[in-house]
This record gives sequence, C-alpha cells and structure tokens, in this order.
Amino acid sequence: MIQWKKFPFFDKELVKEEGSQNPNSVIQKLPISCTTSGRGILIIGDTEGFINFFDREFRLSSSFHAYNEMVNQLYQLKERNFLISIGHDEPGANPILKIWNLDKMDKNDVPLCVRAIKIEKMVTITSLVCLEDLSQIAVGLANGEVIAMKGDVFRDKVIKQKTMKHPGESPVTGMGFITKGVPSPVLFVVTTTHVYSYIREQEYCIDEEGGDIGNFVMSDDQTPIIARPDAIYFYNTDGRGPCFGFGGTKNKLLWFRSYLVVVGHEASISSSAGGGSGGTASGNSGIGYLSPSNMASKQTIVNIYDLKNKYLGFTDKFEGVSHIASEWGSIFIFTTDGKLYQLEEKDTQTKLETLFKKNLYSVAIDLAKSQHYDNASIADIYRKYGDHLYTKGDFDNAISQYLCTIGKLEPSYVIRKFLDAQRIHNLTSYLQALHEKNLANEDHTTLLLNCYTKLKDVKKLDQFIKTDSEMNFDVETAIKVCRQAGYYEHALYLSLKHNQHDWYLKILLEDIKDDQKALDYIQTLSFEEADKNMKKYGKMLVSNIPEATTRALMKLCTDYQPVHSAGMFGHHSSAFGHQDNAAANNMIHKVEELKLTTDKAAPEEFIHIFVSQPEWLTKFLEYTIQQGNETPLIYNTLLELYLREDKKGSASNITTTTSSSNSEESSNRLEKAYEFLTSPKSKFDEDHALILAQVHNWKKGILYLYEKLKLYNEIIEYHMENEDFDGLIKSCKKYGDQDPNLWVQVLSYFATHQKNCQNEITEVLTNIDRDNLIPPLLVIQILAQNKYTTLQVIKDYISRRLSQETQQIDKDYQQIKQFAEETDKMRNEINELKTNAKIFQQTKCIACHSPLDLPSIHFLCQHSFHQRCLGDNERECPLCAPANKRLLEIKKAQADSAGQHDQFFKLLESSQDGFSTVSEYFGRVKNTVTNHSQKINTLLSIL
Repeated sequence: MIQWKKFPFFDKELVKEEGSQNPNSVIQKLPISCTTSGRGILIIGDTEGFINFFDREFRLSSSFHAYNEMVNQLYQLKERNFLISIGHDEPGANPILKIWNLDKMDKNDVPLCVRAIKIEKMVTITSLVCLEDLSQIAVGLANGEVIAMKGDVFRDKVIKQKTMKHPGESPVTGMGFITKGVPSPVLFVVTTTHVYSYIREQEYCIDEEGGDIGNFVMSDDQTPIIARPDAIYFYNTDGRGPCFGFGGTKNKLLWFRSYLVVVGHEASISSSAGGGSGGTASGNSGIGYLSPSNMASKQTIVNIYDLKNKYLGFTDKFEGVSHIASEWGSIFIFTTDGKLYQLEEKDTQTKLETLFKKNLYSVAIDLAKSQHYDNASIADIYRKYGDHLYTKGDFDNAISQYLCTIGKLEPSYVIRKFLDAQRIHNLTSYLQALHEKNLANEDHTTLLLNCYTKLKDVKKLDQFIKTDSEMNFDVETAIKVCRQAGYYEHALYLSLKHNQHDWYLKILLEDIKDDQKALDYIQTLSFEEADKNMKKYGKMLVSNIPEATTRALMKLCTDYQPVHSAGMFGHHSSAFGHQDNAAANNMIHKVEELKLTTDKAAPEEFIHIFVSQPEWLTKFLEYTIQQGNETPLIYNTLLELYLREDKKGSASNITTTTSSSNSEESSNRLEKAYEFLTSPKSKFDEDHALILAQVHNWKKGILYLYEKLKLYNEIIEYHMENEDFDGLIKSCKKYGDQDPNLWVQVLSYFATHQKNCQNEITEVLTNIDRDNLIPPLLVIQILAQNKYTTLQVIKDYISRRLSQETQQIDKDYQQIKQFAEETDKMRNEINELKTNAKIFQQTKCIACHSPLDLPSIHFLCQHSFHQRCLGDNERECPLCAPANKRLLEIKKAQADSAGQHDQFFKLLESSQDGFSTVSEYFGRVKNTVTNHSQKINTLLSIL
C-alpha cells in the first residue's frame, strides 16, 4: 500500500461557548439525528422533530418544530433556498417529505412549507436526493426500494410515487443524480451489495459490490465515490473507474473542495468489519448499525486526503464521530459526546511555506496547480526547486526545473548559474528550450550556437538550424556565429533558407572565395534583389571574373529574368544531404513564383564598379546603347573611354606614336569615336563632350562640336591658336553667311600677326568688300597695325570702294530731288484744301448708284452718299474706312511693340541688318513718346 505524505494543513478547534472555554452548550444538548448545510447555514435535525439553523458564529439563529417525531433526512438545495426534510409526525406512521421555502415565513414565523408528501412505504428512510429544480426526488429505503417522485411540486395536486427498484435484501445506502455530460439525468444508487444506474427509469447494474451506509458521496463534479475496507472507488455512469488503496473500515465520507474526508477506524482495530458488517435490515424494522451509539466506544480516525496531489492533509483521532458537514470553508465534526470540532484549512501560502521547509517542492508545485495559482507563482516554486537541486549539485534535475520557469523567470538568472558552473550541456538544454518556446533573443541564439560549436556537436547544430518547426531565433545572429566559428556551410544554409541574400553572398565572396557561385546566385534573385546586390558586390566580381560579371550586368540592364536552375545548389546539397536538397528546392520554388516582368536596371548606376576594367566597361556601355538606352551619362562615359585609351599620344597627333600597331589602333578608336559623336542617335551631353574633346586635344571632335553648337567664333579662335591660315579662310567662307563678323575678326587677326599674310588679307578684303561689312576707313585703320601690309594690297579694294561710294552719292542726290518735289506737291494740296472751296461733282450715290437727292453727304475723298444709305455712320467713308483702319492698326501695333524688349532682341539676333532693326524700334519709341507727350499736354490744358 502506498504511504502518502502527511501534512498539518488543517487547524483543529473545538467550537466553544461564546466567551467561554467550554463546548457549545446548545449544540451539545441537541439530540442530533441528521445534518446538512449550504447557502451560509448549518442545519441540524434532531430526534424531537426540530430543525435548527446555526449561523457562522454558531449561534442558533432559528429553530422550528417540523415533525412530532424524529427528523430522519435533510437535503439543502445549492441553487435555491429550499430545504427538503423527511420525518414522522406519529409513531409507526408513514414518513412525510416536506419542502420548505426558507425565504418565506408563515403566520407562525416559521419557514413556509410549500409541499408535504406522504411516503407510501412504512420503511426506514436511508437516503434522499433531488434535482435542483425539484422536478425529480428519489427516496431510498432500508428494504432496497427506491421511490421516485416526478412532477411540479408547486402546482400539481398529486405527486405520483413510482417504485424504481423493488424490495430486495440489500438496503439502499446512498444515491446521487448525475446531470453533467449526459442527455438526461442519471440516478446513481448504491446498496450494500450492488451499484445501479437508472437512465430514463431503465435499471443498469454497473457493479456487483456495493457499500455500507455512509460510505457513498458525490464529488463537486458529480463523480460517485464509494468507500470499502480495501480502497476508495470512483465511478461513472458506465461502471467502476480508478481507485485509491486505503485500508481500514470507513464509516463516513464527505467531499470538501478537492479533498475527500474519510471517517473510520484503523484496520488493526476494525479487522472484523467487512462490506456487509452491521447486519441487514428487512421489512419496516430499524437498522442497528445506523445508530451512532453503536460506535460510541470506538476511537475514530478522521483523514483528509488530497487525491489529486497525493498527500494526507489532516489526520487525527476523535472519541466517536456521529456526523460530518462542511460550510464556510471549514469541516465540522460532530462527536458522540456532543462536541463540535471545526477543521479550518490553512491558506495556500502557509501550506507552501510548510512544504518549502521540508524541501517538498514537487508537492508544493502540485498543490499550487490544484489551487489554480497563476503561472508566475508556480514558476517561482519551480525556481526554488531548481535552486535547491543546484545547491545540492544535482545539475541535471535542476535544469529540468528551470525549464519550467521559461516565460516567467528572467533567462539570465539561469544562464549565469550554469555559465559559472561550466555545465555547458545543461546550459545547452535550457537555451534550446528557450528557442523552442520562441522566447530567445539574439544573445541567447549566439550563446546556444557557441555551445554547439564548442561541443563540436554538429548533429545538434544541424537539428537546430534545419528544424522544420517554427522555432523563433534571430537568423542573422545565427549566421554570424556559424560564420565566426568556421561553420560556413551552416551559415550558407541558413542564409539560403531564410533568403538572407546579403549574408549568403558575403560568405561566398569573403570566406569561401567562390565568385562564380556568388554571381550565379545573384542571377536567381528577383530583379530588386539582384540589382541591389550587384551594386554592392559588382566591383569585386568585375575585378575577379570580369567577363561573366559583364554579361550578367548586360542582362540586368536590358531584359532581366531570374535564372531557374538547381545546379548552383549542388555544393550545399552534398554537405547537408536530402534535407538541404529540400531547402534548395524550396528556394527554387520561390524563384519560380516570381513575377516574370521585363525589368531593367539603370546602366549608369554600375559604371563605377568598372573602375579597374575600362575595356569591359566599354563593351558593357556599347551593348546597353545597342539595346536602346538613351541616358546621356552612358554616351558621355563611352566617349570618354574612346578618347582615354589613347595614352601614348594626343588625339591630334597620333602619328607620333612609337608603334605603328598602336597608331593604327588609336586611329581606329578615334574614328569610332567620331562616328559615335556624329551619329544622330547619340544622346550625349554636348557641353560635356566638348570638354572631353578639349581635354584630349581631339581636333576633329572639337571642330565638329563647335560647328554643332554654332560656336563660330570659337572655331575661328581655334584656328588662330593653331595658326591654321587655311582653316581660318575656309571657316570664314563656310560660316560667313551665318556670322559676317567673322571676316572682320579674321582681318584683325592677320593685321596683328607677325608673319607676312598679304595673300590672306587680299582674300579677306575681297569678301568684306562683297558684303560691305565695314566702312573702308575702318579697314584702313585695322590694316595699319601690320607693318608688312603695303598700299598695293589694298589699292584695288580702295578703288572699288571709292567708285561704289560715288555711285551711291549720285543715287542719293536723285532721291533727294524726288522727295523734295513730292513734298512741294503735298504742301500745295494741303494749302488748297485750307484756302479754297472743294467742289463735289458726284451726281450718283456710291452705295446705291441712284441720283443724289437731299439730304446727302460728301466726303473729301470725292465719295458721295445718300444720308439714308450711310445710316448712323456719317463720320467716315465706308469705302476708304478699311484702308484707314489698317493704317491706324499698324501705327498702334508699332507703338505697342516698342516696349516688347524680348521680341526686339530676338529680331535683332535673327536679322541680317541689325541697324535697320534698331532704327525701326527707335522710330516706334519716338512715336510712342510723342503720343504720350500729346496726351499729357492735352490733360494739362484741360486742367
């Protein structure tokens, strides 16, 4: 038999008279026949027919005479304040069941009896049970009968009584209703020889061994419990369940919270007591063993068992126990000598302190759980248990307790202990549990992986890293630790599994030095990831594997699609086995799920990575341009590469190179650059290209860009700096029409040059004379600066100019004469209009061609009209008005445009004769000023 640990978890106290040390006299004097409790009241029935109510201070709060004879049974409902009692009003008469409403009083100030039902059998009542709604009441008899009463006890006039179990040799010793987890109430019946269950009045024998009177009780969760001399048995609706072996005779049972209270005798004392001890009653005679006086001479033991936590919470001896009850969180023991003892349970904390002193931490944990302690408090008990074991040096068991504190105890408390004790195996277990419960941080991950690496436990390291569960740990930390410890394959596995592309590439490039595999991996990524990582690692890859990297960049910048190939994962698969193949396949599957779009990277963002590989940069840029990239930076850079590669001589003097092959290569390269520069598809920045050409002294490119930018003066200056006389003359002939001042600029250059430039000056003068660019006097002043220039050089020029001037003077005199004659004519006409009458000889109306009649209107323009033909417009000739209006609009437009300076400068730039443009605008301004002056004078005259 198992020996359960005993603990003093209940305090025993005699219920005393108020203000005295003597036993409670009221209770001591009562001839108690039955007890019940509930709803804050202790109820006692006595042999004189009284029902007595005691409050928490054990004062008799009320008492009333319920029966004329003994009260046999009491049953207090839990959910409603109703009391059911069975007793006798007359000797030898049928027992009467009464239902009392304790919340209402009758005229005699006693509880209201809502129903009285006479039991049809004149047999001793041994058991009473009812449902909380009073819809079913069952009465057990000493002859083995069970009488069931069903109906509405408040409304039905007659309550029918039905015998569910017919009389037999086995008296009923206990009953209880089971309502939880069943479709309809089940009546559980115990006799001295059998156990029955009644489902919808159908009888089922579930055990052929019963129990004595007082040895049956229902737990709070409606589990039937039967005590026998050998053990305590638990039942359900189907039959016997688990049992606990407790020897000795059991006389009474009580379920209190989670405890089972057993009143009995030790086995050595009561060895003669059996399952059917005490005799058997039949007929309507009383049962001898039911009387408490039969046990008055025996010393009784009360044990309180915690069946869940497997300990004995109280044990003590009493001089005979007649009844037991519980209320107000205490157990009450009624002894045969009239005393009442109260067993009050100690608070849980006191219990735990007792267990802690005895180092019974496992019992303390079970107790705390049964009392529904919060997880933090239970974890603290585990911590104390772990500390106790740790102090004893039992590290393995200590870590088992600390594992139960995860989530409530700061992990550093445990980690520090096992770091100091150098118990790396125990520490590893704890850290692994932290990760399994997703409570680990970066430091815990680092420490766990360091433990694995120090133990060289590759198997556990593999299990931790390759687990399929959702173990929460900082992946980046794990990768760092594996990398630092030299476990590159594990670090690569983690990086691959968790899509840590940056770490995967860093390990491949910096630790394993596998540039090609890194490049292959980049090409499996999505466009965004590939673009980011190529920018980060492209310089290193271009330096080590320029050709493959350049090809990858070409794809990335034109029509990128991720590479769907498992070949690159073969290396890792060989290191890890089939599980890693699964990881690789998972990675491939993710790649295949990528959206297939035509993504293009910006080529200009990768130019800097080719700093040490200009040859491959040239190929890369040429390819991107062929694919239609129109970014000016690409064109600028490629042009610079074409020019920069000619390092042994300037672009303008390639014949000075020492090697003919180099000279030919440079020539081809410059020719290629010129074709690229002059291509209409090129999108380079012209200013930047000009700077490049100037830096590399590329004459052909410089002159082309000057021409394209219409920098004709710069072309002339370039030829001047290089003393290229032929180039100067050709340029002036080519661009002189766009900018005639070029001839004047060249003339000044030759006039100040130290060399003899007579032939060039002659040709320049010819072109200046042809277009009449500057006055002859200014030409003579310019040429006077050159001591080599003789009169012979400008003789022909001066002769031509003098002849032209003479002809122009004659032409001007003729125009002056013509203008003078026209002026005199106009003056005469004006004078005639002012002094002489104007004769109108029109006889017909210009509008209707009818003869004129009065009233008629004649205009000075010799046009005549009927007044009716003119209508309201009598101030202006309809025929001459449009022409006059146009003249006025032209005049007004000239005055308005005089202030439009932007338009003036645009016209000045595009005009061949700038002086005419200036004169025209000057005239407009003058007219505008005159008009304004006239308006001002008019206003002044009015004022």
